[in-house]
Amino acid sequence: MGYGIEYNGQKVGEGITQQQGMEQPVYYWDPVLSPSGMTFYSGDAIPEWKNNLFIAGLNSNHIARIVLNNNKVVGEERLLANEGQRFRDITQGKDGALYAVTDGGRLYRIAKQ
Repeated sequence: MGYGIEYNGQKVGEGITQQQGMEQPVYYWDPVLSPSGMTFYSGDAIPEWKNNLFIAGLNSNHIARIVLNNNKVVGEERLLANEGQRFRDITQGKDGALYAVTDGGRLYRIAKQ
């Protein structure tokens, strides 16, 4: 059961999205993001990103910055969408920047300008 899409384009779980006794997701993407890696930002280098969730997207070809407030999603920003890359993973470095790697072998450093 869920909102997912298989690689062949078919819906996951026969397309059933609601069922008695099951809770709905807090947030989901349509079309799918195909998440592959994620990290919460805890650094001080970009204070406005503190406690935001960053999710690397394969199918979406971007990194989603999810803004949370009281455990609710209140905003989303798409980073590096113009690069046309499948983002495989993202992590925070010791320098407070975010580092993302792609299927194509690219490494991106994301920091305040």
